[in-house]
Amino acid sequence: MSGANHPSLSNQTSEEGGGGGGGDGGGGSKLGTEDAEEITEDEIELRFQQMIPLVAQQIARMEVTSPEVVRVTPVFRTFEKGAVAFRTECTGDFYFKSERSEKISTFWSHSWHGGHWKKIITLITIYNGPAASVLGMLSALVMMLLFCLDLLPSLDRGRTGEYPIGYSCWSLWAGFLVTSLAMILWRPQSRVFLDRICISQTDVALKTQAIFSLAGLLKKSDSMLILWDPSWTERLWCLFELAAFLQSKKDLKKELIIRPTFLGPVHIAVFLTCVAGMIPLTMAPMDVNSGPTSLVVPSIFVCASGFAAFYVAMSTLRRYFRDLDIMKQQLLSISFDTARSSCCDTNHVAESGAPVFCDRRIVKECVNVWFGSEEAFENILRSEILAILTHDLTERIFSTKSSLAMFMPLMWGLMDISASEWQLPAKEFWQRSALAFLLHGLSIWLVFMPMLKDVLILVGKLTRRRPKSQCLEVMKNFLSSCTLIVPCAIVMATYAFSFSLTTLLPIERAAVFLGCILCYSMVTWCLTIAIKAALKGT
Repeated sequence: MSGANHPSLSNQTSEEGGGGGGGDGGGGSKLGTEDAEEITEDEIELRFQQMIPLVAQQIARMEVTSPEVVRVTPVFRTFEKGAVAFRTECTGDFYFKSERSEKISTFWSHSWHGGHWKKIITLITIYNGPAASVLGMLSALVMMLLFCLDLLPSLDRGRTGEYPIGYSCWSLWAGFLVTSLAMILWRPQSRVFLDRICISQTDVALKTQAIFSLAGLLKKSDSMLILWDPSWTERLWCLFELAAFLQSKKDLKKELIIRPTFLGPVHIAVFLTCVAGMIPLTMAPMDVNSGPTSLVVPSIFVCASGFAAFYVAMSTLRRYFRDLDIMKQQLLSISFDTARSSCCDTNHVAESGAPVFCDRRIVKECVNVWFGSEEAFENILRSEILAILTHDLTERIFSTKSSLAMFMPLMWGLMDISASEWQLPAKEFWQRSALAFLLHGLSIWLVFMPMLKDVLILVGKLTRRRPKSQCLEVMKNFLSSCTLIVPCAIVMATYAFSFSLTTLLPIERAAVFLGCILCYSMVTWCLTIAIKAALKGT
């Protein structure tokens, strides 16, 4: 929570009636414009110096001033009306969307200076993605079964020969539509804390109490989700939230989750590209009786869309790893004196002209109470936190589950081909070519694509350095993307090899293909591990 919409202490202490809350906390400096004219700057500074330790001590206790400020909101309410609560240009109070609670499931930490649409899409991917993926795969499976039972109409793709069959495209389109609708309409019920909703923007007393209870709110949170972008590391209040969460989790098992904000857009882009690539494979006119050559034209479309996805992903990853390098430098040289705060940006003067507290001083006092000194916390940032951020933001960019969700359309396309081939007669169940296509799909989806994801990340990291000109940057993105053609070409060659084993049954040829893909993936995995070990620390 940082930036223009972050309800900082400095914004509160200059408000009329800024004091509030229970106990000895919640009190704010009530220095209006008229008061400021009657006293000198030295007297104002003296008052602030006297009040700051008291304010910091109250916050450092990590207690809430009132049960009313412990509030949560269902995740789906943050997505309403185009996630209006995240859009800085939209004004209004969204406090009515929150409710009182004893605990907070997840505390969302983000910078208001980052791109809000990236955050929105990433959160939708995190919270709606799993349900959407399951529903999409189930719908595709149902459509495949219904087509195999001749309960759905077929598509005429111009097949000739002894067995002119119709084709299925139901799994691909059903999976795509259901997944898309679920991503938009799913209503996740997890209770989270989002500052714009859970802190009143109009009631000064409630707002002030929430500010003074911020550390207590983090203590009551089971987990903390950091939506990371380059601006997060340089914001004072983001560092304060991290410090408070680290302090609160010393004696409790809590989870720190870090996700880059580019994650959602990349997921969506790759998913849509895979859908586009599968459309010609399942719907383009072709004659299967001509053998593997019938797949040439659809394969060209698949490869073209795949390369487009590689280019976008590679460009995004290279820029992302450059941002990580900047983050490392920021953390290695970080101090509370260099972190940015809105009060310092306005020279500690409110819009009304009244002087305001310096958030930096209060945060420093809290950190001194929690960690003994600023230097101790900064050392933790440069060691423990840097290691956590580097590991999570480098090694956990795309989990295996998220990779499988991104590449589901590949499986849907091969499920359609399998359903189409089911119409061909066979003496025995295991002689059906439909089973072979299904096994091909599982081999590519479950084995090859997760491996390709690891290669993509590794190449993006190794080629992250930006050249001097934009033209060279485009060329480097292109060449880096071309490196991913090699593993794809190996898979296509493996498929051609297995297809040439005409003495084997289709399911046996598919088993050979699976074995080759497993061996290739294991060798590639070992090579990536060795390269990462050799380049550790770069």
